[in-house]
Amino acid sequence: MAKKKQAARKPADKAKQAEKRARREERQAAEVRAKQVANRKRRTRIGFAILAAVAVIGAIGFVIIDKAILEELPGVSKQAYEGRDHSAPGQAVAYPTATPTSGLHAASSPRCGVFTQQIPAEFAVHSLEHGSVVIWYQPSLATEEISGLRAVVNRFDDRVILSPNAELTQPVVATGWNRLKAYNGADPELEQFIETYRNRGPESFSCTY
Repeated sequence: MAKKKQAARKPADKAKQAEKRARREERQAAEVRAKQVANRKRRTRIGFAILAAVAVIGAIGFVIIDKAILEELPGVSKQAYEGRDHSAPGQAVAYPTATPTSGLHAASSPRCGVFTQQIPAEFAVHSLEHGSVVIWYQPSLATEEISGLRAVVNRFDDRVILSPNAELTQPVVATGWNRLKAYNGADPELEQFIETYRNRGPESFSCTY
């Protein structure tokens, strides 16, 4: 009789085991699916984060490039690059213009500020290379105009030079590294020229007054 009961229970036990196994497999499959969904969500979040980071980096890059390109004032002439080597000590350089903006130049540079005697162009070019702005004016310019130029230059504590130049054909010529613009006098735009083209040479050295 006991053997019959055991025989009756075996199919039931097998069915329960199969049911448990099926539930277990279903749970495992559900866990796998849940992990897959979680992984997809995580990858999506990471993708969005990367896209956001790229967008931010792109925006920063645009600002950097935009600053690297830098502003240009209307009417300013971009001059041909003539090099930046040093001349031999005491060597006079034959520049094509009275207001060179690059080229062979002296190995030393002058202090910045206001000069009443014309500085050699070889020294002026070296200052331009260091990021200074050199403003030239005709010695015959009216006294009040010269005073106005001095007032402009004295608003800056570094990297601006004012010098007479007897070879000028225009009253005032402002020069930066490879940049030039002529003015009729102490034009209000000169201050903007200085702010725009100062610190734009291939080297950066102070020449405080």
